[in-house]
Amino acid sequence: MSTSSLVNAISTPLTSTTGSSTFATDLQNSVNRALQIASLPMQMLQSDQSTANSQISELTTLGNLFSSLQTSLTTLGSGTSNAMAASVSDSSVAQASVTAGALPGTYTVDVLNAGSTSSALSDATPSPVADPSVDDISQSTVFTLTVDGIGYTIQPPTQTLNSLASSINASGAPVQAVVVNLGTPSSPDYRLVLQSTALADVSMQLNDGSTDLMSSLTTGQNASYQVDGQPPSGISTNSSTVTVAPGLNVTLENTGTTDITVAPSLSSVSSALSSFVNAYNAAVGELQKNFGQGGGALVGDGSVLAMQQALYQLGSYAGSSGSITSLTQLGVEFTQQGTLTFDSSVLNGLSASQVNDALSFLGDPNSGGFLQYASDTLTSITDPISGVLASDTASLQSRVQQDQQEITADQNRLVTLQQNLQAQMAAANALIATLQQQTTFLQGMFQYSTSNNQYASTVG
Repeated sequence: MSTSSLVNAISTPLTSTTGSSTFATDLQNSVNRALQIASLPMQMLQSDQSTANSQISELTTLGNLFSSLQTSLTTLGSGTSNAMAASVSDSSVAQASVTAGALPGTYTVDVLNAGSTSSALSDATPSPVADPSVDDISQSTVFTLTVDGIGYTIQPPTQTLNSLASSINASGAPVQAVVVNLGTPSSPDYRLVLQSTALADVSMQLNDGSTDLMSSLTTGQNASYQVDGQPPSGISTNSSTVTVAPGLNVTLENTGTTDITVAPSLSSVSSALSSFVNAYNAAVGELQKNFGQGGGALVGDGSVLAMQQALYQLGSYAGSSGSITSLTQLGVEFTQQGTLTFDSSVLNGLSASQVNDALSFLGDPNSGGFLQYASDTLTSITDPISGVLASDTASLQSRVQQDQQEITADQNRLVTLQQNLQAQMAAANALIATLQQQTTFLQGMFQYSTSNNQYASTVG
């Protein structure tokens, strides 16, 4: 019998002892009362089990929030490891971006030739394609696309020009296929255009098994450029994006000269700090629900205090050297409510030397600074084996299991008690009913005998 059904059975008056005895209801009430009293320990266990489950649920919620906080620190660590930005003096000539490993420096890039791509156009067909979602430039179901001597088999799912273009784009061939209308609005003429994804003279042809369907539109050429005037003859490339220095990628746009400067930047750190503050405040907000009268499931639990202390330590971390020694100097400050605020203008106002000190203060999760301290502090909370959350959850789960074992044992005892009491009271009820019947019979006999005896009224 389940716990709920047993409790319901105990709280609902039983009727099996009801018989002809006038004491049947009293006997049944005695059984019900005995069962209710006997069930009190089980009900206390059920209440304790419910409390423990609520606490486990709240610990899970907090665990997710602390995991989000750890993720924000990982993002912040990525920002510090790649805290460089590239600025371009003439963005019409080139664009620049940095990746991990970029070093500070200034580079002069001369774009001698921005290069161009090759393109091809499908030939006019005897019957122009008026609707590319219905018609195609060929009735074939299988095509061979050849790009710079490499063949690709194209099998569109439907015989339409749109389907053919989509299949080419999904084939992995180094071309981009589009559909264009070379006709008038009243007399459409849709064609297939192929454009190479690489610069230079790239041959392209599409064959339907019997006929070549494309004619060349433009012939591309390689791009060429110099870095700081070298090499004199330029560097030839079939890609518009080139690596000028470790971690520095440049996209060649137009002929001309531009200076590209790589310098420390906190732009990625700024967004990461904002995410950190948001995650921090979410954890603080959830913890604060478990304090004070009428608080949440973990009021008075030691793990709440441990987590609160860990968060406070993160926000109040102090460095030991350099011009930046606290999060406050990066724009992160405590509020009276224990949450954090972030003012990005403080970070953006740092000087070049302060930027370097800020990066040193933040450090790395594995080698020092705020990030290592924060990582170690949060690990003490979130470690799946020894962390505060794991230990507290495991203890509560053990408590729930122990309660369930005792509840099951109590259930079995109550079922047996119920059966025994019912049997005893049923027997008592039957005996009383029999005695009451005998009493009624004797009273009747006595009344009969006295009513027929003319001397009965004078007896005594």
